[in-house]
Amino acid sequence: MSSLRVQYVRELTIRGRAATTIHAYVASVAALAKHYHRAPDLISDEEVRTWLEYLRRDRQLSGSTLNAAVQAVRAFQEWVLLRPRAQCARGIPRCRRETRRAEVYAMSEIEALLAAANPGRDRMLLSVLYACGLRRDEARLLQTGDLDAPRSQLRVRRGKGAKERVLPLTVGLLADLRTYWRRERAGRPGQDSPWLFQGVRPGEPMSKSLALHIYARAVKRAGLRRKGGLHTLRHSFATHLLEAGVEITLVQRLLGHASLTTTARYLHVTLGRVEKLTASLDGRTAGPLDLLAALRR
Repeated sequence: MSSLRVQYVRELTIRGRAATTIHAYVASVAALAKHYHRAPDLISDEEVRTWLEYLRRDRQLSGSTLNAAVQAVRAFQEWVLLRPRAQCARGIPRCRRETRRAEVYAMSEIEALLAAANPGRDRMLLSVLYACGLRRDEARLLQTGDLDAPRSQLRVRRGKGAKERVLPLTVGLLADLRTYWRRERAGRPGQDSPWLFQGVRPGEPMSKSLALHIYARAVKRAGLRRKGGLHTLRHSFATHLLEAGVEITLVQRLLGHASLTTTARYLHVTLGRVEKLTASLDGRTAGPLDLLAALRR
């Protein structure tokens, strides 16, 4: 490993970047160096711009992917090469991102999806994902110690950007989690494992691929059109809360968004549903937690 790579990893680690972020940033700078067959500290800003043009035009990478590479190179220049931040920003421009509107499932579709999932682990994983608006990794890496039953709360400790947040849990969802534990975990291999959702091997957390497989299988069994990956459940959670009249600032906190602008992207989904929004304000439309409570009856 080169000294520049070691320095970069150290700087990223000091700043508390997640392991996945460190890997992605280092990979981007390594790809730049490989493209020119030179060390990254010997590559000019103009060459970086030419590389970005190549990624956009020839490899047809998305704007978000290009911006991730831009951020990685800027961070390398600022923290390893000690260039002023303003100079890095001027020398390497960001790409305009495409606007992609998230699709969401209707409440009836969520009900069908959860009903189609295998009872036990599979249904509980999808229920927690939807009822708490969790990201995939936040759900699959939950530990039993993250559940605070006396206070009916779930503590998300492994969120994006290492930001911790506390979410409410209904009495019904807690009861379902206890039932799941008694039936599938108590007295079985891996009982002492801290992971709430185990993987194929006892004692290990559920893998990303297994979580996606559980979701895809439930979607197929329910006869639904697949509107996206597991993140669609998070999109649906946010949209249903807004339709139920929950303040957008509270939805922002529940989702763990640093910026309200990120949460506001869900408004476009609800603005076109005037009748549903009016009904929700009159108290006639259930929210995510109400749906899960109804499914238990």
